[in-house]
Formats: sequence, structure tokens, C-alpha cells
Amino acid sequence: MKSSTFRYSLLTLSIAASFSMTNMANAAESVAESTPTIDNVATATYKIGTLAQTPVKSNTVTVNITQSAAFSLAAKNDDTNATDDYNRAAIVSPKGRVAFNHTLTNSGNVEDTYTLNLAQGGTISGSTQDTSSYDLAATNVTYTVYNADNSVKKSTTVTGSDFQNTKIVLKPNERADVLISAKTAGNVGGNSQNLTLSAASAFFASSDATKATLTNINNSVTKVPVFKITSKVSSTLNLNDPSSNVTYTITVRNDESAPYAANANNIIVFNGLPEGLRLADEPKLSVSNNATIVPGNEGKGNSNANDSIKVTLLNLEVGQEATITFDVQKDQNEVLADAKKIINHASVSLDLGENQIIYDSTDATDTKQNTKEFYPAGDDSEVTDGTINTTTGSDSAAPLVSNQRAVSIVSPTKKEIPTSTTSTTQVTHSVVISNTGREIEGNAPGEVKFTIAPGANNKVTVVTGSVELVYDADNNPATPNATYTIKRDGNGDNDLSTAVPKNGAPPWTGMAPNSTVTINYKVESNEAVIDSTETTTVTLVLGGQDAPTTGDRIVKNMTTVKGLKLVKEQALNETCAATTTLVFTQGDVAASPGDCIVYKITAFNNFSESDLRFTFDDLIVTDTTARFKNKAQVLASGTSPAFTIKLGEVADANTLPVDNTYGANANSTAISGTVTKLAPQRYAAMVFAVKLNPDGTTAP
Repeated sequence: MKSSTFRYSLLTLSIAASFSMTNMANAAESVAESTPTIDNVATATYKIGTLAQTPVKSNTVTVNITQSAAFSLAAKNDDTNATDDYNRAAIVSPKGRVAFNHTLTNSGNVEDTYTLNLAQGGTISGSTQDTSSYDLAATNVTYTVYNADNSVKKSTTVTGSDFQNTKIVLKPNERADVLISAKTAGNVGGNSQNLTLSAASAFFASSDATKATLTNINNSVTKVPVFKITSKVSSTLNLNDPSSNVTYTITVRNDESAPYAANANNIIVFNGLPEGLRLADEPKLSVSNNATIVPGNEGKGNSNANDSIKVTLLNLEVGQEATITFDVQKDQNEVLADAKKIINHASVSLDLGENQIIYDSTDATDTKQNTKEFYPAGDDSEVTDGTINTTTGSDSAAPLVSNQRAVSIVSPTKKEIPTSTTSTTQVTHSVVISNTGREIEGNAPGEVKFTIAPGANNKVTVVTGSVELVYDADNNPATPNATYTIKRDGNGDNDLSTAVPKNGAPPWTGMAPNSTVTINYKVESNEAVIDSTETTTVTLVLGGQDAPTTGDRIVKNMTTVKGLKLVKEQALNETCAATTTLVFTQGDVAASPGDCIVYKITAFNNFSESDLRFTFDDLIVTDTTARFKNKAQVLASGTSPAFTIKLGEVADANTLPVDNTYGANANSTAISGTVTKLAPQRYAAMVFAVKLNPDGTTAP
């Protein structure tokens, strides 16, 4: 910076020569000459006697008066160049205020009047002018007039708007200091804005208008701290464990990649935790850079627990970084909405003065964030997937890595099986693995496994290779389920992560929260004993991160061997009368020769009604006659006494058939009949009678 000076030196050549004076001019000065004069003529009157004579004039003598007009306008800021007319590169914050100092001096020997004005813009070689400017109505201008002896003559403060066309009268060697407290407008980091101060001399305007105005150009460069905020979480939060902690690390950097970055003092960092989280019982609050950190209750939750931290008195030079850490745990008095989508956001605020507070957050949806008012377009952006954002002023936040695992095995089954099976009569057992937690389960090896262990009955066994999974992703009957096969590994484990799609099912990606997997496996039998049982134990084996420790882990499925129950009873009929009331027994009967014995054979299908596969077909009920030879006579409808052989379904084990529905008859070797179908839980009975031979006689 240097002063702009215009000077008029008006001196007659004769006076100049007599006083040996010369006119010196530099590049900023302008000289014009004129000859203002004082002409002096003497007069005299006289009388001769009493008679007035003619007045006499002397010769004229002339004095040429030197008038020297000069003034300067100096840019007085302490910048990098003391030889120009500019106040260069004064630092200002966005919409902030910057001081420009100037001095207007009357260095001539005539009183002069100067008209001062402010104008947006102005060209400075080597610098650029942005669209940003100054708010003249909010700008303050203080001009102080000093007498030649440096005493203050007057001081006035007006707005930039009111300063326009301000007239200042200065006597020779008086000066006016002009302080412009300029308020910027529309500027963001990196902008450069110019403001021109002009002073016009009334004296020069009347003498040489081309040299009447001097200018100083003021230039400010907008700089602002650029915050790069990162929120990271250390490990997994086990939501099933009330004491589980994680550590959040917040870093705030004054991003040196921004060429317009400036130092920052008294930064405030705030972190209000999402609902459902709180500071740990021992939060281990820590902050670097000699800042202060305190806990608070200003988070998103509504419990009384501390759920926020606030850092104050934080100072960051350009390129400097501060680190904040604190431990967090689940707030058992609040609901954590969706742990996989919970992101902890941090914010930074800084008061720049002039009612300008910059607010930056890792949350792009934060309505208080206003960095667009301070940073150029494209600077400051947010990512919330845990990746590192590398753009200028960028912010990063990571989702909470948490597990709220809840997996159990439920729904044991009881099945009935024939004594021997084919592929169509094998029975299918099932158990249900239920994911009632908030995590995807079984997509990683070792996370969800199960074993199927047989019991002691080697006649009832699990069919090798029959295990399959039916996945119900949403418990919606209208949505088709997906089927998968699975094989045991060398340790006898079935790992869900190895499930193989079947029948066009999609690739296995694990169990979504609130989904189920039904494990189906088949059981076969080979000459098993009726009413014997077999218990297979299905055990859930959970591993991986934060494996749950509560919930059912073992299910026992029972297989009961079922089939035909055949009961033979007898009743004494001493009179051999068909209308005799009979009392049947499985015990011994004492009879005399000539008495009749009525036999009842009851067949019972003891399968449960739920499985109609086990209806008996062509059930042949037979009683051979060889045992009666020489001991008793088999009676029939044509014998004497007559007794009708009957075979039919009956209501229960104590009921006699009404008629011979299935055509039982006696031949030379047996009494028999065929029941075409006997459904589960149904009875069929066959009755016939014999008459004991008299003593010493043989059967007919």
C-alpha cells in the first residue's frame, strides 16, 4: 500500500527563480500552474497653495502568489505490499466484518473540500473479484479529522450507506483517518471481495478534473474453519447383555485440504445419543487438545440417564485434529428402534461473530446444519455407512454394530409308525428354529447349527439324507416358503449356512428377524415292536458373535410303534343258548363236558386318527380248528345247537358284532374272515362258539 497524491504547485517563474525553487513530481502526483497576482498601484494627491492639483498614479508593481494544492489518500492496512494503493487480502469470515484503514491528507497550502464515496468492486492486479460483496447498510465508517498539530478536530461514525457523498473540509496539513468496518455479504470460504474508497478534491475539480479523484481499493479474502467430523464405534454391542459396552470415537479435524481454512477457537462439539442408548456406568469420557468434556441428559431418549456429551473450549489450528471418546451401553428403560440402522451423529458449532454461527453435523437431515452458507458448493458432505469420506470438509458416521440375538428351538412332534415301513409309510418329524431377535441368523458358518441324535431303539431309525429345511421368512401364509437340503458334517452337525436350495428356492442368505426354519427329517422302522418308542433329540448349537444364552436348546421327538392289536376272549355258555348273557374274559374258564364256549377275537387299529395312511387293508382274522380236534365241536348256523359266526366292525372292545358283515365262516381248518378296511381307532370283532365234547366222545 502507499498513498495516492495529487499536487498543484502554482508559482510564477520569476518568484520561483528568485527563491531558487523547483517543482518535483512522482508517479502519483499531478502538477498544474497558474499566476494568481496582487497588483499594487500607488496614488498621490497634492495642492499648490490651496488649489488641488491632478491626482497622480505610480507605476504598477505585481506580486505573483504561489498556491500549492496537494492531497493524498493512503491505504494503511499492514499487508504484504507497502508501495501500492491497496489494502490487500484482509481475512474475513463469511458474512463477517473486516477493518480497512485509510488516511486522507491535505498536504497543500490551500483549504480544500473532499467528497468521499464507497463503491463495490474495483480491480487489483493479480486478484479476482467474486460475486460476493459488502453490505453497505450494515457497514460502519468512522472518520476522524485531525488538526495540523495532530489534535482531534472531530470524529463521526455513520453507516456505509450514509457515508456516500460525505464532504470533509481540510485546512493545509490537516488529515482525516477513515476506518471502514466493512460487513461482507454473500461470501463463502475462498471468496475474494473488493471495496473501493474514493476521495474527490473540489479544488482540483475546478482546475483539472482528470486529476481530482484518488482511490484506494480494499480487498478481503474469506476464510473459515472447515470441520471434518468422523463418528466410529469400536465393537459390537450385545443387546442381550445389559452390561455390554461399546466405545464411540469422535474426531474433529480442521481440514487443511480446504485452501480457505482458518484457525478456530472455542469450538463446541455435541453428541446426543439415539434413543435406547446411554452413557455407560463408567463412561470413560476423554478429549484431547486441552478441551473440556462433560456428560449430559440432552440425547434423543426420555429416561433420566446421561445420554449426551458436550465438548467446549476446543481450539483447532488448520490441519489439527481433536479426539473424543466415551463408552455407551443399552438404556434398559428405552426401546432401541432398529439396532442395525442406529447411527450416532455428532455436531460441531462455532460462533464466528456478527451473529454467524456455523453448524456442521454428520447427519445430512439435521435441519440446523448450515454449512452451505459458509463453504463453496460441493464442500461438506456426509456418509453414514461407515466408509471414510475423502472430500473436503466431509463427515462420516458408522452404523451401530450391535447384536440382539434370540434363537430358540421349539415345537417337538410325536409320531406313530408301523412296525415296518416303506418309503410311503415313513413318518416325518419336525422341529422349529425361531429367530425372535433382531439379527440375521445362520448366514455365517458356525452361527446356527443343530444335531439329531437317535435313542436306544435300533428298530426305529432316522432315514439317512432325509433332513431338509423349510424357511418361512415372514410368517405370512400367502407367501410361499422356500425349501433347502442340508447334510451333516464330519462332527455330526448340520450348519444352516450350508443349506442348498431345492425346488427353485433362492440362495440361502440366513434367517431374517421374526422368521422360522422348520427342520424336517424322516424316520423308518424295521420289525419294530408294537407300543415300543424311540426318542430322537434335536439340539440347537449357537455360536458366532454374542451367541444368545437363553431360550430352548433341546427338543425331543417321540416315535411310537403302532399296529394291529388283537385280543382273544372267551365266555362260558353252559346252556349253549344263543340268548345267554355272556361274560368274556381273557382268563381261564372252568367248563364241564357239554358246555359251550363262545370265543371273541377283537382287532383294533391303534394308530391315531390323524394319519389315514395307516388304515389296515384286507385284515384277515383267523382261528384254526385243529386245537379243537377230539375236544370240542365248532358250531355254526347249521349245527345243533346252532350258533352264527359273525365278523363286523364294533364300537369298542366290549361290543359284539351285530351281523356277519365280512362273511366269516368255518371250514375244515379254520374259522376266518376278511375285514376290507379298518381305519385308525376302529375295532372289528369275530365271534364263534364251540361245544365241549361229552366224556369219552369225540368231536363230530
